[in-house]
Amino acid sequence: MRLTNLDILYWATGFIGHVILLFVLIVRGRTRSFPMFTSLIVLNVARTSILFCITHFGSHKVYFYTYWLLAIIDVILQFAVIYEIASSIFRPLGGWAIDIRKNILLWAVASLAIASFLTWIPHPESRFWLQVVFLKGSFFSAVLECECFAGMIALSWVAGLNWVSHTVKIAQGLVPFAMATLALETANTYFGLNNTGELYIALARIRMTVYIICLKYWIVFLWRNAPPSRKMSLILNQQVSAIKQALGAKLNDLNTEGEA
Repeated sequence: MRLTNLDILYWATGFIGHVILLFVLIVRGRTRSFPMFTSLIVLNVARTSILFCITHFGSHKVYFYTYWLLAIIDVILQFAVIYEIASSIFRPLGGWAIDIRKNILLWAVASLAIASFLTWIPHPESRFWLQVVFLKGSFFSAVLECECFAGMIALSWVAGLNWVSHTVKIAQGLVPFAMATLALETANTYFGLNNTGELYIALARIRMTVYIICLKYWIVFLWRNAPPSRKMSLILNQQVSAIKQALGAKLNDLNTEGEA
């Protein structure tokens, strides 16, 4: 298999970007806060190296199956990162609120149903049935990922929850990439693969361009320190103080009753 100069440029840029981002995560101590995101970046570094070697020394068949196997692992880790972001938003103290947990469950069921229905509709053209499975699988994961982000944004806004600064930066990079992936996978699923796969290659290059921009964004903002947390408003501060006073009075009453 031969690579064009443009392909080599994309691969080199992506590989260097992932290595720099991994360096930033390690040096700035972000790996402890975002282990799943770190794992995703490590996978991308390894995937680029493995596929590059197969391209030069392996067969087209080995490349095809290795590419899609690593792509499946990549999707799994992407959803793990989404869960990591959701945990940072909805359970900052380690526990899920009952109403939030219920809403998340309802949204997840609805998202799975919608993504399954949208995936069932198209019938992409392809020479092999396995290619159809991979195309539809990619489309399904892209739809579900966008729905997850939309659900997190909506539920956090309704609940009035704040996003941690670095969590916001990771999400802000993933959201446009997820939307670009959805648009491109929609086109792939609709048109299918022609004999040469030229359309698929062109769309993959567009998606890679978007991803490289996201990589640069993560490198810059994950290197920076998180801005200080916003101070509570006067009303919220008064409410918290009132709760503390009520709890303190209740504890004093319990201690008095225990001593009596």
